[in-house]
Amino acid sequence: MASAVNNVVIDIDRVSFNYTDVPVLRDISLKIRAAEFIGIIGPNASGKSTLLKLILGLLAPDTGTISRFNRAGEKDRAGLIGYVPQHVGFARDFPITVREAVLLGHVSALAMPFGYSRRQIEAADQAMAALEIEALGRRQIGRLSGGQLQRVLIARALVSGPEVLILDEPTSSVDVRAEEDIYALLKQYSERMTIIIVSHDIAFISGYVDRVACLNQTLVCHDTQAINGDIIKQLYAAPVKLIDHRH
Repeated sequence: MASAVNNVVIDIDRVSFNYTDVPVLRDISLKIRAAEFIGIIGPNASGKSTLLKLILGLLAPDTGTISRFNRAGEKDRAGLIGYVPQHVGFARDFPITVREAVLLGHVSALAMPFGYSRRQIEAADQAMAALEIEALGRRQIGRLSGGQLQRVLIARALVSGPEVLILDEPTSSVDVRAEEDIYALLKQYSERMTIIIVSHDIAFISGYVDRVACLNQTLVCHDTQAINGDIIKQLYAAPVKLIDHRH
């Protein structure tokens, strides 16, 4: 059985980050383990997306260190981390199909798309089936609804078989039913990979994640069952009600 140290896939140690003279994160520490489903919550401009970019290696901390897979300073190592961004900007009339978009998840800085192997094509088909979008394979991505497009982006992130999946508010543009479906699917995937998700829907994610990281420049992590109105009020500096989403 692996030790607790070896089980840590993302180790954030006393990290601080500023945009010029604007402090964003202060002395953040967090250990994220294999096959853990962790949610990150916090008010607007609290540093959530910045923290994800630091984990991805898109930004470098001003102080402190971030180790990925027990290797400090290393980035995603050719597909070990999948990422679904909060906002995706593209020309809606760009001539690419859903299947082609999912296949792009195999492309990295080390491998340009000069053709896909049979294994890669099968992986794309499997990811599309898991997200229930296989019937949309030939549809142009510009003709998708918000929920359909979100499923395509998740499939693209999953297609390379990452060990860690990072999602920045993946259900912000979908209805409640689609949100439930996506979270239920992510919960299944969390049994074999680490999932880090940013969300504003505090009560909703608490039904799925193992821990909740409360972030507002500084970070405090709680077990899901420990989250209550007092913690949320302190985080948002305002009265907040928790609403039970169960039906």
